[in-house]
Amino acid sequence: MASDKRGARLLSDLSNVFRKDPDIDEYDFLPVLEPKQNKSPIILVDHKLGLETWSVKVLYQYAYHTVLNWRNKGHPVQFLEPIELINLSRAVLLVNPECSTAWNIRKELIEADDITVLEELKFGALILSKHPKSAEAFSHRKWVLGKFLDSFLSSSHDSTTSNGSACSYEQGLVSMEAIDLSVEFVGGMPVVQHGVENGHQDLKLQPVSEYQAQMKAELRVCEKAAEKYPCNYYAWSHRIWVIQHCHNFCIQLLLGELQKTEGWVSKHVSDHSGFHYRQFLLSTLQRQAECLHNQFKLLYQNLLLKEHQFIVDLIHTYPGHEALWSHRKFVFHISYQVFSPEIGTVSTITMKDRGDHPEKPVESTKVSKKTRLENDHDVLKVKEVDSVTKKDLKSSNLYQRHLAKRYLEWMEKISFEYSR
Repeated sequence: MASDKRGARLLSDLSNVFRKDPDIDEYDFLPVLEPKQNKSPIILVDHKLGLETWSVKVLYQYAYHTVLNWRNKGHPVQFLEPIELINLSRAVLLVNPECSTAWNIRKELIEADDITVLEELKFGALILSKHPKSAEAFSHRKWVLGKFLDSFLSSSHDSTTSNGSACSYEQGLVSMEAIDLSVEFVGGMPVVQHGVENGHQDLKLQPVSEYQAQMKAELRVCEKAAEKYPCNYYAWSHRIWVIQHCHNFCIQLLLGELQKTEGWVSKHVSDHSGFHYRQFLLSTLQRQAECLHNQFKLLYQNLLLKEHQFIVDLIHTYPGHEALWSHRKFVFHISYQVFSPEIGTVSTITMKDRGDHPEKPVESTKVSKKTRLENDHDVLKVKEVDSVTKKDLKSSNLYQRHLAKRYLEWMEKISFEYSR
């Protein structure tokens, strides 16, 4: 009974704190194992919330059992006001974000308009500041973002997937300096795909400022979660989901993300998830290579050359990291496809010399003519083998030499498969 009273008091204090400061953006548990003074264990400073450790268990048990009894219609909890459910579910999730029952209660509160979508997105970001790898938190966030998108779908509109803009490129390596990477929306409006018919997408328009602010905030949430937890699969997968569903694979955003994450992966060379995200970006851009060239004057091959040089530099700077070599495999593999002989072969029509017989009908023959791309295909392999053999196989780092050997063996396997 005493525990229930303390739990109710702690819940009241926590609710008051959130009412006074709705902009709390971080929280943590303070290592205080038992109450030392007769004061609240909940501390708020500059939008940062702290809960003394001893109070966490008391608060959680009270909130969880109250919610569970209400959910099961058990005695004595027969009815709870929406504000009470908001406070109780918040207390539960701050401690245990994997409680799907609490998230489902909040879904019902959103459906009943007792919680706004933007409030819930802010709360979800707060949860991820403490629990950056919570699967339930990211799953709930996708559902809330779906509601956010639906709430702003007001009128149908046909649009293309990206905003045309000229930019320069250098021979061999792409230059992105001429692209305005801060612009993330098509024609000043976000693009959300709901269906495709006859090459046109059924879209609806949203107020730019609110949508743009939230989508930028969403990418920041993913980035912060990835910073807090290494190899955070859930954070990077959510970032991919945002690109797919909230930005509709906008080329300008894809280029911006490719440039932005360069610095991140350079500081986290062992994080496979970060490099997997770059592989998603490059694969998506490959499918839009024609638009990339027509609208941005960028060759997809140049992006690959730039990425290859980038990963090689990282491998030489930070030897012995398997994530770097795995990404190098991806870049080489996709480059091998782009520069394949099948792509580079063209057919031409030639006329045989008719000599002294002008009346003889023209005979035509199809002749296979090699282009520069086929040569590039062979040169790509030779240069790659030469680079690895001369530098990485002679590295002073034992594991670097092991990874280089495995890479060359993998290259031989790939080359054999393409030669068949």
